[in-house]
Amino acid sequence: MLYCAILNWYEPNNKLNVSNRYGRDQMLDFTFSEEQNLIRESARQFCQKEIAPKVRDMISARKIPDSVVSGLARMNFLGMTVPQRYGGMGADAVTTGIVAEEIARADPTASIPVMFLVDNAWSYLLSKYGTDELKESLLPDVARGRKLVGIASTEPDFGSDIGSMKSYANVTEDGFEVHADKSFISLVRDIKQMGGGYVTVVKTDRSAGTRGTSLLYLPHSDNLEVSYLEEMGREGSSWGAFKTSGEKVPKANLIGELNKGFHIIHEGFEFARGLIAVIAAATAQNSIENAIAYMKNRKAFGTEIAKFQGLQFDLAGNVARMEAAMTMGYKSLWIYDREQKGEGYTRFDVSKNMAIAKLISTTWAFDAINDALQWQGAYGYSKDCPEEWALRGVRSFLLAEGSREIMKVIIARETLGKEYMK
Repeated sequence: MLYCAILNWYEPNNKLNVSNRYGRDQMLDFTFSEEQNLIRESARQFCQKEIAPKVRDMISARKIPDSVVSGLARMNFLGMTVPQRYGGMGADAVTTGIVAEEIARADPTASIPVMFLVDNAWSYLLSKYGTDELKESLLPDVARGRKLVGIASTEPDFGSDIGSMKSYANVTEDGFEVHADKSFISLVRDIKQMGGGYVTVVKTDRSAGTRGTSLLYLPHSDNLEVSYLEEMGREGSSWGAFKTSGEKVPKANLIGELNKGFHIIHEGFEFARGLIAVIAAATAQNSIENAIAYMKNRKAFGTEIAKFQGLQFDLAGNVARMEAAMTMGYKSLWIYDREQKGEGYTRFDVSKNMAIAKLISTTWAFDAINDALQWQGAYGYSKDCPEEWALRGVRSFLLAEGSREIMKVIIARETLGKEYMK
């Protein structure tokens, strides 16, 4: 269940050095390591064979096919960031981004990419800050794809303003008594069916604002009152809410220190933002490629529309922007890896670069997909067009893991300094 577990599915004779470290010289020459290129090739083969042909059926069923979930588990893609000692791959952020990119190219609806990024970003945070007891009881099942890890932060009346959160947990002799009302949560149905739970944000000192925030792992149970929401897109991804009043969790389910959750939750959000940047760029690039094929075959006024300079100029702008967005996405993940290893970057560097990557990638991707849809005329407006699926899926990323407006706030804060922020 290491890197080589992926390769064994398609390339059983390849061996990988999972301890490879990426220096600044490697980022400057924009090369991926040999191991990463092998993982990309295996991921591409799997995604194009096992995911791409099933997307239409997934849209109709509004559920990720069980065969896809089991395949992701077999490839260890649902345990990429889980340490090797628990059966995971122990992959870094850049390598995780590579697989996210290939999944996004195969599933333009963003449904499977959402499952992948949420599970990996938050199981990584749990791997880093969870207690030994929690990790030993949970992570082996996550690595095998038997359980999923989600995030429960947003509530009906708040999103990014954690200080306004109403969910809380009373500290008891044995652990915690949770009172939570969480909404707009990804993977609700999947976690209920497969097992697992949520990195849940609660107040454990309601008089202290964000300084009284803690993170608890809240496993799914019958005591959670679950409801479902229908998304604008991402047909295969489940979305919903849960309420609980008095659910008890043990002390071992505290993630990090008591009342210190605000300081660490952003590591999970930032990892997710970097993955979103790569996913959005990959989805848009795939849409551009589809549109190019259409433009070369579609004729108007006796010639292929690809020969019209107006369309060529729009195409060139989108190609340039998405190449820049993809590069920034990987740069942000690379910086995240360096900061996590204590190699010359700060949390502020990570926050700013992740915000830049997510802002430009999601904004430009939506525009590029919209153009690709436009270039395909009436067909682009049909439900049969993958760009119609992609437009609705990528639109969610302008909100998820911090809205476009919040990304601008972060960039301004880290550029000007906190003293200039209200």
